[in-house]
Amino acid sequence: MAYLVRKINKKKNIDALRGDLKIDELTADMPTGELRTTNGTLSTWIVESLSELNEAVLAIAVTSSKVSKMDFLIIDTEILNNHNLEFKQTYAGRDIPIPDLQDTHYDIVNLSMGKLVNCVLAYKEVVDKDVDGKLVVRYSEGQIKDILKKAFDDDRVDISKAESGIKDMFIKFAGIVS
Repeated sequence: MAYLVRKINKKKNIDALRGDLKIDELTADMPTGELRTTNGTLSTWIVESLSELNEAVLAIAVTSSKVSKMDFLIIDTEILNNHNLEFKQTYAGRDIPIPDLQDTHYDIVNLSMGKLVNCVLAYKEVVDKDVDGKLVVRYSEGQIKDILKKAFDDDRVDISKAESGIKDMFIKFAGIVS
């Protein structure tokens, strides 16, 4: 069973999906904050099991401009299929600093206004199934730094492809004085 991992912009938007909610009564903050598309797509990273979640978190963190706490929605691909949402492997928009994760970037594709409603319904299904806190997950800044440090220590990082804030962290990990 595969999962697509998406960074949440504001956890309160996702929390608003809990319980008995009619989609047409949902405030516009949730879809406008969490479903910002580019060319009708939503960016995600794929993992084959929940035990691989740190790999997706690493891919997202290493493509960020800075390290901070992050929230994630982990979507079972069967839920997407059940809501007629398509996803496919895509280029992440740039080469990422962890080359072995480059091909784990997936987009939810061909999104129209109607399919955005399906996406909200899929998100709601994930939130409603998240009884044990494994599908809507928060990582602290320290946890993110630990994941980045482990990738660096394991020699998985191409520092030249990192954004400045993340690159500075890798330079500190290396003990390089600039």
